[in-house]
Amino acid sequence: MTSRLEGKTPRKAFPGQRLARGGLPDVPGRTFVALTILAVVTGVLCVASPRPIGVAVLALYLVATGIVLRRMVRGSPVRLSGWHDALPCYLVMLDEELRIVDSNRMFHAHFGEAAGRRCYEVLKRRTGPCPDCPTRKALDSGETCSREDSVVTLQGETVEVVMTATPLHDRRGRVIGAIEMAVDVTEAVSLRQELERSRSHFQQLFNSVPCYITVQDRSLRILESNDWFRKDFGDAIGRYCHDVYKRRDRICDQCPVMATFEDGEVHCSEETVSTDGGTLVSLIVYSMPIRDERGEISAVMEVSTNITEVKQLQRRLAMVGLAVAEMAHRIKNILMGLEGGIYVVNAGFEAGDQALVAEGWQMVERNVKRVSRIAKDLLRASKERAPNPQPDICPAEIARDVYGLFLDRAEAEGITLELEVDDEPYHGNFDESGLHNMLSNLVSNAIDACRFDPEGEHKRHRVRLSCHRQGADAICVEVADNGAGIPEETSERIYERFFSTKGLHGTGLGLLVVQQIVEEHRGTIQISTAEGKGTTFRIVLPSQSLPPARQDDPT
Repeated sequence: MTSRLEGKTPRKAFPGQRLARGGLPDVPGRTFVALTILAVVTGVLCVASPRPIGVAVLALYLVATGIVLRRMVRGSPVRLSGWHDALPCYLVMLDEELRIVDSNRMFHAHFGEAAGRRCYEVLKRRTGPCPDCPTRKALDSGETCSREDSVVTLQGETVEVVMTATPLHDRRGRVIGAIEMAVDVTEAVSLRQELERSRSHFQQLFNSVPCYITVQDRSLRILESNDWFRKDFGDAIGRYCHDVYKRRDRICDQCPVMATFEDGEVHCSEETVSTDGGTLVSLIVYSMPIRDERGEISAVMEVSTNITEVKQLQRRLAMVGLAVAEMAHRIKNILMGLEGGIYVVNAGFEAGDQALVAEGWQMVERNVKRVSRIAKDLLRASKERAPNPQPDICPAEIARDVYGLFLDRAEAEGITLELEVDDEPYHGNFDESGLHNMLSNLVSNAIDACRFDPEGEHKRHRVRLSCHRQGADAICVEVADNGAGIPEETSERIYERFFSTKGLHGTGLGLLVVQQIVEEHRGTIQISTAEGKGTTFRIVLPSQSLPPARQDDPT
């Protein structure tokens, strides 16, 4: 197929195409001589002839001159020679087969003489057309097409360009070729890539920091968050931070983010928040301002570090450090009770009074049990311990064992002890001794809550122990009583070190032991209490997410 543009001499002007200095086309020599002779004859006739004849001849001359010039101008297109060489871009004319017909000086300097060669051979060193070629699209659609691309110069340098192809039409409107213009945007592309790398690096750091990071506006709505935050609190974009962290509909007291908005300073606080799964987490929170180009605070970044394990370690260390001081007077009282019991036993032996011996021996047994309980709770609460899960453990059987252990004690105190378990026992992977210790502490505390109820004379006290399967791989344990309950002002302190609602009658370690066992099993614990109405502990323990078993210290 022969191109309609093929055979035309590149960069050559046709006759009459050069633009004259005065703005008119150049006039060929013979035409100029003929017009000059006609002008002289017209002048002589105008002078020698009567006035009407001279005017007529002059008019004829002007008409003839106008016709000649008009035909020359119509048949001679004007061309500004070299204009495309001044453009700071690569400019080529292509035919329908993507052959280069003409090019400007910049293209020639970077890609050499390319007339007659196809553009993809010159620009890309390819043997076939480029996929998604804008020039091919322009030729097919008859419309201007553009895209970003890269080309390779004679020196092997890769140049990033924005390539635009515009179709050329003949007098009948048919597409006969295209003008392809490529603008060098290598520097701009390099800057954009560097910006994208910097943004990607920043985003990677933002998401990799082992802290909860959020960006909040003045209304405390979350504008942005990192991966660590989304992992524990979900996608919270657009939500208020106090709703996400604490499930509340109002701003927290002494909010560090609001303080930063007010004074532009960095603020710090300790908070306890709830994750998306309901787990309580202790945080140390820092808030710092984000300023715009005018120096005004546009947002605040909140960085929160999870210090839950640190808090647990502090609590355990505090237990160890204060154990002796807190327990000394209680153990002293118990030892005095032991001495009294021994004295009664000896007196009974001397008097041969078996009833007195039995009374003294009961005093000894009671005080030995108190010492044993204090020692075991203290060791467990002050010592880091991993659970020892075993397969095929039935929590219902453990609940029955605990029920039997405390039944006589409850009846002796006039308290009804009830047991509720599933008809079909559920077996799972649990720490048997841990579950037994946990249920024992909860039931013992519930019985004590009924014993020390100030309104005990007017109530029929009950303690209910229930153990049911929850879902496919978890158990739910509840211990409920209708005893004294816990006052609102002290309900938040029940897990503090050695805190007890039973005064001198309690060690303050039982609930700490319960909490530790729940944490070891990666479970959750909820407390519902009201002063004078009783308390309910509800514990959910998964059976398949325990850490690997390890040998525990026999002490």
